Amino acid sequence: MKCGTCPVTTVDLKLTVTKPSMKKVSVLPKADFLAITWTEAETWGLATVFGAGKYTFETTTQNNFTPLLIDGLQPPDDEMYHAQFFKATVNGRSVVCLKSNFHPKVQTSSTAMFFDKILGSASNPNYNYLITSGTSGGIWASLDVGDVVVTNSARYGMTLPQEKQQLIFTGAINVGGGNPPAGYSNWYDYVTNEIMKNDACVNSTLMTPGGRKTSSPKPAIYYMPSGVSLTDVVTNSKISESECSKISTYRTLGATLDENDAYVAETCKSIGFQNWISIRNISDLPCSPNKDQYTTYDLCSSINGAYAVWAFVMSH
Repeated sequence: MKCGTCPVTTVDLKLTVTKPSMKKVSVLPKADFLAITWTEAETWGLATVFGAGKYTFETTTQNNFTPLLIDGLQPPDDEMYHAQFFKATVNGRSVVCLKSNFHPKVQTSSTAMFFDKILGSASNPNYNYLITSGTSGGIWASLDVGDVVVTNSARYGMTLPQEKQQLIFTGAINVGGGNPPAGYSNWYDYVTNEIMKNDACVNSTLMTPGGRKTSSPKPAIYYMPSGVSLTDVVTNSKISESECSKISTYRTLGATLDENDAYVAETCKSIGFQNWISIRNISDLPCSPNKDQYTTYDLCSSINGAYAVWAFVMSH
């Protein structure tokens, strides 16, 4: 894999982290933000950006995260725990970074129960904001591996029955947040220009053969609260062959589509939790003949997604 040995940015991320503990717990700590992801590469990205050099995550058995095993809830098959996490503070805001072993599209009902338990009640939630961070297949030719999209909208895509495609959920109202750094309109643009564009390791690696197109600019964070825009992606690991024929329709639907985010959004809707946001790393060009683009460059994309999570925390 590429980018696995890239150094952490030298930009001051205003971080403090708790001392690593691998002692199993049954209750997730409360915090201002809960940032959840699913794959090992995505979790590596969170550990690299938020861990201040103290946390590492290679696999579910090779890491120094705290294991979470909730009483009365069966963990996923072949997993010892429901999730693994660590806690950090960013500019005075507490953040729980969590790797979920439940995958909503695979363990749908169990995942709903998991989120119901960890989020708390609508009247007394355990977190001010829920951030789901993952990987998406790109449906726009202007997006490339290494880019990141941010949206507050979710719906099921065309891989599910017609009645399921009707679900639309709108999460956190203010995607851009406030208190931007001097010279910038928001924190996403700051991260794009001050961190991502200056990361020589990630950028040079993404531009090797099989990575980003030579015509693509350096990676960036794209955001828009709602509507048909670059925030429309398919939240599978990449665009499947069957979905390629549906690209033109996907571009008209106007929300993050299918897989993990829509299932999580449905749970948020059912319990009345609105402050959810989706941050997705682009994995591949739409219908690209290069089948190994994300397999090779997933870490480079995942670390950019983690920086976008940091930008959301800084702005709220």
